[in-house]
Amino acid sequence: MLLSLTGEATGVLRVPSFLQEPPPHLLFGNDTGAQVSCMAHGSPPPVVTWVLRDGTVATQVPGLRKMSGNGTLHFPPFLAQYYRTDVHEATYRCRASNEAGTILSRNVQVQAVLRRQFHVHVENTEVYLGNSALIKCAIPEYVRPYVRVASWHRGEDILLPESSDVAGRYVVLATTGDLYFRSVHSEDGLVKFNCLVTNTLNGDRQRSDEFTLQVKQLTKKMAPRSSQKPVMEIEVERGNDVHLPCNIQGNPFPIFTWYRVSDSAALYPIPSSQRLIISRTLLFIKNTDEHDAGKWVCQASNQFGEQRIEIRLSVTTFVSVHILPQVQIVNSGGTAIFNCSTTGSTTDVIGWLHNGIPLQAKNSLGTGRENIRFLSKSSLLVQNVGRRDRGVYQCLVENQRASAQAMAELKLGDTVPELIYTFIEQNVRPGPLISLKCSANGSPSPQFAWLLDSQPIMDVSLHHRFAIGQFVDMTGDVISYLNISHVRPDDGGLYRCVASNSMGHIEHSARLNVYGPPYVRALGAVKAVAGEDIIMRCPFAGYPIEQIRWEKTHQELTTSQHYNLASVHEGGQLVIKNVEPSRDQGIYTCIVRSRAGEEARRDVQLNVNSPPVIEPFKFPKNLQEGGRAQITCAVSSGDMPIYFSWKKDEHTLPSSLQINEKKEEFYSLLVFKDISARHSGKYTCYASNAAAKVNYTADLQVRVAPRWSHEPMDTSIMLGNTISINCEAEGYPIPTITWFKGQGKAFKDFKSLSMRNHSLLLNLATDNDEGYYMCQATNEIGTGLKKIIRIHVNEPARFEQSERNVSSRRNDPITLDCRAKGDEPISIVWTHNNGRVDLNNFRYSIAEMKNERGVDSQLTIAHSERHDSGAYRCSAENPYGRAEQIIFLAVQERPDTPSNLEVFEVGSRTVKLSWRRPFDGNSPVLSYLVQYQPLKYMQSLAVGSAGRNWNTNNVINVTLPSTSISRSYDSDLRENAIVAGLSPATTFLIRMQAINEIERSAYTDAIVLKTQEEAPTEAPSNVQVQTGGESELIIIWQIPPRKSWNGELIGYTINCSEEKQNINYISVVNNSLKSVIVNGWATTKATLRGLRKYTRYAVTVQALNSFGSGPWSATILGTTAEGVPEAAPQNVTCSALSSQSLKISWLEPPLQLHGGIIQGYKILYRPIKHQIDFPTKMEIKRTSNLETYLHTLLKATNYSIRALAYTSTGDGLASQPLFCQTDDDVPDAPAAIKAAALTADSILISWLPPKNRNGIISHYTVYAREVGRKGQTKTHLVRVDEHGYPVTFEARSLAENQMYEFWVSASTSVGEGEPTSVVAQATNTRAPARIASFGQVVHKAVGTRLVLECMAVGNPTPRARWLTRDRPVTFSPFYEVTNEGNLKIHRVEDSLSGNYSCTANNLFGGDEIQYQMIAMKPPSAPQIIVQYASADSIRVSWDAPEDGGAPLQGYTVSYHASGDSWVQTELLPENNAYTITGLKCGNQYIIKMSAYNMVATGASSEEINVWTKGKASQAPNGNELIATNSTCINLKLSSWHNGGCAIHHFSIEHRPLGDIRWTVVTSDISNAEENRENLIFCDFLPAKWYQLRISATNDAGKTTEHYHFSTTSIDGITISPPPVIASEYDLMDNLINATNPTNGDWLATFIVIVIITVTIITIALTIKHRSTLCGPIAEGYESRAIPSDYKEEQENRRNQQVYSASPVKTVDKGNESEMYEISPYATFSVNGGRTGAPAKTPTRGLAGQTPHDYTMQFKTFGHPEGENLNATAYPLLPNASFGHVVERPSWYKQRNYNTEDESTLSKSMTIVAGSQCGHSKKSSVGRHTKIGSAGVVADSESDTSISPNTEFSNMPTYRVPCKSTRGSDGRVVVEMFQPDSSTESNNDQLSPALERRLNTPRHVGMAVVSRSAVQRSRKNASQLGNQTLERRKCPDSNNSVGSGGATTASLDASIAPITIGDLIGGFRPPVAFNDAREFGDQVESEREQRALDLEVQRVMENTSEAQLAKMDREELTSLLARYHEKKEQEFRKT
Repeated sequence: MLLSLTGEATGVLRVPSFLQEPPPHLLFGNDTGAQVSCMAHGSPPPVVTWVLRDGTVATQVPGLRKMSGNGTLHFPPFLAQYYRTDVHEATYRCRASNEAGTILSRNVQVQAVLRRQFHVHVENTEVYLGNSALIKCAIPEYVRPYVRVASWHRGEDILLPESSDVAGRYVVLATTGDLYFRSVHSEDGLVKFNCLVTNTLNGDRQRSDEFTLQVKQLTKKMAPRSSQKPVMEIEVERGNDVHLPCNIQGNPFPIFTWYRVSDSAALYPIPSSQRLIISRTLLFIKNTDEHDAGKWVCQASNQFGEQRIEIRLSVTTFVSVHILPQVQIVNSGGTAIFNCSTTGSTTDVIGWLHNGIPLQAKNSLGTGRENIRFLSKSSLLVQNVGRRDRGVYQCLVENQRASAQAMAELKLGDTVPELIYTFIEQNVRPGPLISLKCSANGSPSPQFAWLLDSQPIMDVSLHHRFAIGQFVDMTGDVISYLNISHVRPDDGGLYRCVASNSMGHIEHSARLNVYGPPYVRALGAVKAVAGEDIIMRCPFAGYPIEQIRWEKTHQELTTSQHYNLASVHEGGQLVIKNVEPSRDQGIYTCIVRSRAGEEARRDVQLNVNSPPVIEPFKFPKNLQEGGRAQITCAVSSGDMPIYFSWKKDEHTLPSSLQINEKKEEFYSLLVFKDISARHSGKYTCYASNAAAKVNYTADLQVRVAPRWSHEPMDTSIMLGNTISINCEAEGYPIPTITWFKGQGKAFKDFKSLSMRNHSLLLNLATDNDEGYYMCQATNEIGTGLKKIIRIHVNEPARFEQSERNVSSRRNDPITLDCRAKGDEPISIVWTHNNGRVDLNNFRYSIAEMKNERGVDSQLTIAHSERHDSGAYRCSAENPYGRAEQIIFLAVQERPDTPSNLEVFEVGSRTVKLSWRRPFDGNSPVLSYLVQYQPLKYMQSLAVGSAGRNWNTNNVINVTLPSTSISRSYDSDLRENAIVAGLSPATTFLIRMQAINEIERSAYTDAIVLKTQEEAPTEAPSNVQVQTGGESELIIIWQIPPRKSWNGELIGYTINCSEEKQNINYISVVNNSLKSVIVNGWATTKATLRGLRKYTRYAVTVQALNSFGSGPWSATILGTTAEGVPEAAPQNVTCSALSSQSLKISWLEPPLQLHGGIIQGYKILYRPIKHQIDFPTKMEIKRTSNLETYLHTLLKATNYSIRALAYTSTGDGLASQPLFCQTDDDVPDAPAAIKAAALTADSILISWLPPKNRNGIISHYTVYAREVGRKGQTKTHLVRVDEHGYPVTFEARSLAENQMYEFWVSASTSVGEGEPTSVVAQATNTRAPARIASFGQVVHKAVGTRLVLECMAVGNPTPRARWLTRDRPVTFSPFYEVTNEGNLKIHRVEDSLSGNYSCTANNLFGGDEIQYQMIAMKPPSAPQIIVQYASADSIRVSWDAPEDGGAPLQGYTVSYHASGDSWVQTELLPENNAYTITGLKCGNQYIIKMSAYNMVATGASSEEINVWTKGKASQAPNGNELIATNSTCINLKLSSWHNGGCAIHHFSIEHRPLGDIRWTVVTSDISNAEENRENLIFCDFLPAKWYQLRISATNDAGKTTEHYHFSTTSIDGITISPPPVIASEYDLMDNLINATNPTNGDWLATFIVIVIITVTIITIALTIKHRSTLCGPIAEGYESRAIPSDYKEEQENRRNQQVYSASPVKTVDKGNESEMYEISPYATFSVNGGRTGAPAKTPTRGLAGQTPHDYTMQFKTFGHPEGENLNATAYPLLPNASFGHVVERPSWYKQRNYNTEDESTLSKSMTIVAGSQCGHSKKSSVGRHTKIGSAGVVADSESDTSISPNTEFSNMPTYRVPCKSTRGSDGRVVVEMFQPDSSTESNNDQLSPALERRLNTPRHVGMAVVSRSAVQRSRKNASQLGNQTLERRKCPDSNNSVGSGGATTASLDASIAPITIGDLIGGFRPPVAFNDAREFGDQVESEREQRALDLEVQRVMENTSEAQLAKMDREELTSLLARYHEKKEQEFRKT
């Protein structure tokens, strides 16, 4: 036998353990997702999976749950609709397993939270000054688990929970995040608080709205009270900090004391420590533990009561668990116990797992094994440990918060072998090799033995056919094999492999059957144990075996109650039950018989042995220590010899116990001489013989009296501390420990205490805990033990209250009590305001008394004074501590009057008052009484006299409910309060007084205030919606009642939203609501534009004042006008149905672009043919469906198809052309055919293609037959190319001189068409000349090439000859004759049109064809004729132009208004007139048109300018328009002429005379009938002058006019006009005068000027050609941006007439701009009227404008006749922005000024006063026209801002008022100033300047004022008497002023008076009027002088020497003469 052992495996198994265990909770949001990781290690590496709570494996859920290979469980983000409870709200566990075992993690509670919107806010709570407050950040419950308070914000300060100082005023509570105020100050009501929360799932943060504390002051005495719950529960995790709040308020402020409730329910004060920090109303506990759990009491008290709050603190800890022992190595069959211990929170469930499989509640595993049971919930017993019991045991504990697990490993030590692999029963033939294998494992490694029929194989193996081997594999298994070579029949039998080690053995058996005769082996004696069953096996071989029998003493045995015989298949064994020696011992015979009848037998000896039987025994009861005992183990039966042995507690008896053993043959005796506690235990007796080994166990318990193991002793403890006193005793039974306490502090009447263990625990020691305690230990053995101890509780000096308040009225006696508690001795000291009480003062006395608890001390004050108020400190001290009590004494009296009463804030209905806090008399001010009354006429009531008027019914008394305190800039305390119930926009008188319990103070002085406006409370009424123009709605409403305005209305807001019920409603983002704001309270109409057509809108209107908007009116629905569709039909498609029909389908236009109700659709179609003779007229088919069919179309023709939708209004847009072709058909017959003889046997046939090919010709078929002979017709196919060629065929091989007939047909893909007519032709050897080509009419576009064919045939071959216009065609650049005889025209021209002939001749005949060539070109331009123009339409007509040789296909009409883009309309060729509609009234339109044919579009016609009828409105006189009373104005808008164009709306503004800013009454009041007659608005002050500005707007433009009016006095008397009416420029006069000094030494300056002037004149005399004075100007003049309303002015200018004398158009080449020069000696008002070109935009103006405007009047100079005016160059000013100057001249700062106030800017652009210089011998008459403003300030018929001179002059602009006029009654009527007038009056009677003009020499060119004119002007001005100013209108005049003549003054005379100061002083605006005269000498003189100053200054500073040299001497002389004369006049005046 071969035995091999390779050794143990090298691999080491280790059970899994967690490296990273997943957390107990996983909370995540669905928008973020989450993942949880699980990592474990072991050997081999464990496989990590995830399982659900029920143990099933968690699988992948696409998109919701997935597991990665590294043990991570992923939950991806998901949408809310995909939430699944089984995935997102489930319990998961991580499982790690390998071959050594399996572990499960703790439960992971997964909870997905769907994202929900939430809002946090600060809860509003009552807050009282000086008290504590608790403000909560309200977080909704559904997000509270994962939303935390991150911080609080106090203004700019940030308060964090972790950085809150418990000693500070603000504390963020650690557990709840609430903000706690330890003491509320007045400034807390001045800042805003908000809380910031954090979403812990996704990190989102949300801030609450800002919250302002309403700090109230408790004015009444109040006992302590709280909004906090009386019993409050707070939960905190162990180790965290916690705040215990005590939110109690009272007045006076309460005294706070904190208590702890002891185990005996007693209260004891809490001393402050480093861990317990007491801060009055807050208790802060650091690092909480289990001992802090319990009840805490906060007590607040004052003299009016007491309040307690109980706080129950729960300290939770996360549960933790441990298993001991963590690793157990147990031998096979042993016992293991696992104990599970938990710490932390209470556990609800304890569960056990083995290798991840839960242990069932019935103390068994799920596998059915029963060797595991629970000793308790936390203890597990594993018995008979086997291999299946090894692995990991886990204890899992759970509660409501979390779960935890601990693991322990059970390792097998020495184990019984276990078979891993075994062999099976086999039937084999003799001869082959047989191998049997077994494998097993165990510890130590087992050894195998092989048996055959119970006999070791080594004993029967006498040869080498048997081989046994054994080895250990890598896993540690032992593998053994048995090999039998050349097996024989007698090798058969029962083979058995036995694996054994020191722990036991295991075996396996199976038969090996070898075919052969039966054979029975010899077998040794078999042993049996009496009383047990025995199996006897027959060791037979051979196969097959039919029968096995058993005999005993030659008696065959059968199955009975005593014997059981197995069949052959079962092994044939004999089973003897309950073996008895006398009956069963003996020889048994086994007989085996085969099927062939062969038998074999063998005898077997059975020997029966009896085991020992031990009689039960036990120890005596009540054995006590020191006694004696013995015990006997006796055997009643069994085979001898018998061997005895003893063990105590499974161990050999130790010799130290001195136990004597006595043994006999059949018993063993143990003797105990001196019993002690060490002898207690389990004693086991073992008896063994040859049969068996048995045992019996008895328990010995020695009863021992108690004795101290830890004896208690007397102890001392400080009050409030914790003490634990141990009391422990030992004995058997275990002694019971009981604690007793003596009643009170006496040594008697002990009563038992309930303790949790053997220790006396006083959690918080109090006075009641002091006394005698007794510990007693008993166990019923003896009297037990008792020990009495004394616990001393040392009480330091202390007070129940640390501070309190006491009050007394002045002069009353008062006693202050101070009651100190504590152990004696206690000493007490009194202090007042930190100083000792002066007992020498007779008013003070102190008395002390002792009591049981301490000492009482009283301080008595005989009568109190004010200075007795303050803090009295009572200090108590004993050996154990020191304490003090503060008593705040307040001596009360009457409060002082509040001082410095001010208005802090003013609202609409509230006012916040602020006053200096008065002395309260040491009695809190209970309230403040405020009195107020409204004032309607503040002008008539003086505040100082208001004290007499506080007893009226209008006085209202208000008691302020609460006040807040703030600190002023000078650190004074000020109180603030809000008075409510006021009316908006009302003036009030207000005063106040303070009230305390003693008395009221005096009232303060009254102050005056006016409340703010408030949003209107009522909506506009009677809202109506009218349909306006296209895409417009007109909204009309009525003004809300005056009482609801709550201020002054400034306008209205109109909201317009599309109704969703519209059939074409389409939701569009940011376009669903249109909002329009209109200004002015009187505005009652507005137009909404840009709306969708034919759409219903919901309209609401709200009033608007300066504060805000009022409520919306009821929704009114309106529908816009129907229009044409704004889009073409969609998805237009077509398909061919046949060769003459098409199907067209489409979808309707987009719903929102219908523009109305679609009536139907039009299909526009026409064929696309390039044949001139082919009709291409557009055809139209109407239908109401979304598809239609077109019939009778041309075959195989491409059609252009467009579709459009139409409404009742008109046609909409047509779709883009769609091209679709009809199907092919058979062609028509070829158009012509010819046949010509070529030779004697050939004929040439030619033909023309069919007129209608109906497709692509594929081939022609030529038919031929002989004439007069019957026979088959011959056909010949002629294939053609893509162009259809060839069209000839040569028939050959014909008979000579034979007549043939020919005809031709054409074919397409569809089939063959009709044939031509038959032609006959005979062959001929002498063929005459013939032309095979065909003459035709050819149309060809100009510029293209053309080839005319002429194919000549005959015999002999003829030559083609071309003729045109009866002349032969020769070589020419236009055409040539090719070698083939064709005529090639290189380029078709119109001149080449005509007939072309081709002739061919030979000897036998001739032929001729003729072509007519027509050259086609685009049509010519139509001539437009304007038939008429209305206010909104223009009708034009035209004659059809030349079509250019091709039929017209249509017209294109284009038009646009100035500044707009072109609008084009396509018309059919049949039209010859068209009406353009939808135009604006009074606007200019440019129109042109063109025609087009198939060649191209022709040239456009000339553009024509056509005006629609109407013009801008015309303002009426003031007397017609205005009527006033003391407070109101009535406007009769019906007097305003509309100019032929309906007025859309008026804009009305007014301002007091002299103010700058305008008050908008209405910016868009409708021109409705109710507004036209009487439009009244009030709120004017009586007896005051106002300015009124009205603008009327129509399509033609905007007209603005200014009026002055006055209100009457209250009694109706008309007031006189103001003495001075300042212009708007007067506000800037001081600034300009300061920067433009003119008082220098003018004489010295004049000398310098003379020298310069002489030099200039000398240079000028050398110049041959003259140049105008107005040359290029400097670029330094300031320019201002055009006002925003200039676009409206532009419309008005187009309607204003311009008068000019012989305008000459000039061009500035550098700027490419146009202008008209003004004629000489003419007074002008120039604007951008209808001159054919749009007016230029003014680029500059004055920087500012005051309410009084001036316009410089001017005249032009004359110029010589016949001079070339075109030489004049007019430079343009730079278009600089407002206030920006380029290359400023030296005098810039002295001339220009600026202002930033936009309200002072002029609202109109006025004419620039320039000069045109020249001479003329004739005078021209200027025409006068009425002038208005160009801007929103004045917008009337004439426009002074667009004068051609405006853009090219560099002079500032001023306007001059006209003088007064006389009425019909002869009285002088004061006229309104017309700010925008630029026309000078020419009336001799009215113009104050006329005389000066008439008396001025011609060369001066400017009027000089005469004294008579001045006197006349003053006289007229003094006669002003009418109190209502009329609109100022300069009267028209036809008088002309002429000037002429030669220059009479010498040059020197004209230069002499000029000074340097005059030249460089610059130009200044006119000064204001200094008296009531409207026109004075000073005003007229200054105006003319300044204009002249500027002109001379411009020449001198801005003209170069070269330019001066070119100037004419006479021009310069004229200029200087006028300047000299003006200076002389000023000099004489001064």
